[in-house]
Amino acid sequence: MNRLQTYYEQLQLPVKSLFLGSFLIAIGSIISNPNVNEIIKLQGPLITTIANVLLYSGGIILAYFPVYVFIKLLSFRNDESNIVVTGIIAYFIFLVVMVLVSPKTSPIASYSPILKLMINNQEYKMYQTGAVGIFFVYLVVRRAYRPSKDTRAGSSISYFDKDTMKLVNALIGAAILGVAFGYIWPMFVDFLYSVMQFISNDVNNPMSMFAYGALDRITSLLGLQNVVRQEFWLSDMGGSWINLAGKTFVGDVNIWGAQLLENVNILGGGRYTSAYYVINIFAIPGYLLGLFSIMSNKKVLNHNIPLFIVVILVSMISGITLPIEILMLLTSPTLYFFHLFMTSFVFAILSGFSASLGFSYLGSLNTATPGNIIDLLSYSRNYALYSKVAIIALIGVIVFFVYFMMTRFYYSKMAIDVLNIGSKKERIDEFVERLGGLENISIISSTPTRIHVALENRESLNVAGLHRQGVTRIVETRQGFTLSIGSSAYMIQKEINRQLGETKKIQIEEVKEDES
Repeated sequence: MNRLQTYYEQLQLPVKSLFLGSFLIAIGSIISNPNVNEIIKLQGPLITTIANVLLYSGGIILAYFPVYVFIKLLSFRNDESNIVVTGIIAYFIFLVVMVLVSPKTSPIASYSPILKLMINNQEYKMYQTGAVGIFFVYLVVRRAYRPSKDTRAGSSISYFDKDTMKLVNALIGAAILGVAFGYIWPMFVDFLYSVMQFISNDVNNPMSMFAYGALDRITSLLGLQNVVRQEFWLSDMGGSWINLAGKTFVGDVNIWGAQLLENVNILGGGRYTSAYYVINIFAIPGYLLGLFSIMSNKKVLNHNIPLFIVVILVSMISGITLPIEILMLLTSPTLYFFHLFMTSFVFAILSGFSASLGFSYLGSLNTATPGNIIDLLSYSRNYALYSKVAIIALIGVIVFFVYFMMTRFYYSKMAIDVLNIGSKKERIDEFVERLGGLENISIISSTPTRIHVALENRESLNVAGLHRQGVTRIVETRQGFTLSIGSSAYMIQKEINRQLGETKKIQIEEVKEDES
């Protein structure tokens, strides 16, 4: 858990960039959404250009998020000034080597639609490896830059100093990794497609949709969601439908658009996206309001009210859950796995009720906004879709309260005992001792991952002891100290405030006894 908290502190800027990308897509989708344009005529070359700039800028931020994380983690090594440059070069070497040794026979969706190589008029396709490839390149570069006791130069030739040898070792490692991926990754692609084929073969089974929900969220976390979505949303793996004119539509998104246009809505179009209405409009706000409710630091709470509102609106409009999921994974892994199960469960439940709704697809997987509130409100005016919207809304309200209560329960009861081994009381007592004892604590409050404490005597703070107990960062302010400790912050401050209250009560009773 301490390592996750460290990563959370390091990756705040990349995660914020994800929120920015989602925000840009949300604004762009409002302008471009056909349901909005039915009411407000947002047309014209300039408006279309602005919408496209917002959408594709946000899409690029989301698509290259693993690269931002890669650079940020490498740059955290402040003692190595060249490690970021080495990492970027090593990643390109990895991609080039892998594309040269990889087979060209995998399904087209498994290759990147943008990254390709042209050598002697021959096109070489590049696999989409998402965050997986970048993660292994990161390990190779970190190994090349591991501390060494050898103080000698790397070679008798003065040009080949330590930095040069580290670069050479990283590039050789990246090349070897590229060869390994060239042979191993196609096997992973085959496995992924076997899972997708299993789902598509029995799509009317709620358990198949349960598996699809888990697959979609896991591949999103790995940066591979476009492989799955390309096949289910736009290709024949997502089904096919022939209209009365004899025209064939393949892919869940295309089927939904055709059925909606022809006012046919009983054949299941939208089954692969309907659960996102529940997740984006109800579940994510429930989780965020749960976080909001356990923030005992009123100053920070009031300061972040506008941010909470914006994040909730972005979730409801953009239909993008990845920023929140990464926040869950880094701060409360138990809640992330709960979310993973609930997403799959919602897919299964909606499949059982035959409540399927598609969304307004704007032509790009990177800027897709499944499950946005604009489409839901528009479909609620369609009498033929009213029952499906009602089912989704009812399930959504239930899921909202489940997420809200689960978030509060986790931070109030589970954050210490589930993720750490040992007695909660002993841990809190040790924490109090390292703050200088109860008598040294003036005020203590918390946000989801930080404790804010004002001390009578600042010199009594045991910094080394707090770091050993899991505090990853200590910031001194005019009001006191801000301690980054992770999801246990609320439980710790709550127990300490209870002890302070009992101590104060005893002191008042003693004063009354002395006066009497």
